[in-house]
Amino acid sequence: MSKDRFIQIESKNALVELLREGRDFERIYIASSAYRDDKTKEIVKLAGEKKIPILRVPRKALQRRLRSSSSESVVGMMFSQNQWDLNELLESIYNEKKIPFFLIFDDIKYTQNIAAIMRTAFATGVNGIITHPSNVNLVTDETIRISMGAAERIPLVEMNLFMAVKKLKEEGVKIYGLHMEGETYFKADLTGPIAFVLGAEDSGISSGMLERVDKMLSIPMREGIGSLNVSASAAVIMYEKLRQEVS
Repeated sequence: MSKDRFIQIESKNALVELLREGRDFERIYIASSAYRDDKTKEIVKLAGEKKIPILRVPRKALQRRLRSSSSESVVGMMFSQNQWDLNELLESIYNEKKIPFFLIFDDIKYTQNIAAIMRTAFATGVNGIITHPSNVNLVTDETIRISMGAAERIPLVEMNLFMAVKKLKEEGVKIYGLHMEGETYFKADLTGPIAFVLGAEDSGISSGMLERVDKMLSIPMREGIGSLNVSASAAVIMYEKLRQEVS
């Protein structure tokens, strides 16, 4: 893995989840006047067990650090290494005897959507998200906060999407794209190795990717509604796969 970076975590819930998983924090700031709620107590306890430095600072000094909130009293500086090679990730999935379950982001732009999809993806067992190389990191303090830490917990792969699809097909992974003209999603077999292609909010899946999917899936809509938000569509299809796998 590569592309190491520090990320500022401004959510107590995300901090607790990431600390429980053993993620590497450089330090944690706590406002000197912070109210000792249960979350803050657990953060202090977990950080102490892992020998992570805790710095107590004036609340005003902490507030100057905040990017997404003006009221948070705990901030963690996390060392993120969530950047995977696809071959490496597939090997890890097979070693853990899991079934490949991927999402492919075809130019999804909005942070709120990206984070919401990540949160649902983690809940439904997605074990990899693939996106094209970009100067913008998907793992940020904001996506971690909105996704409740899932942005750092689901392996991310940045690579040419066409090459990713080619590799996944070689591994027997079905490539399904969400598109209004596709087969009704609950009539399709979604069991086994699979990757769902999710298109951009404004234009959907690109023509190049549509040419490469094995099947297009659609979500029925009442007359007058063209489509769901991409994060809502993703949630529907991910939970349908989960339903089929456990039924």
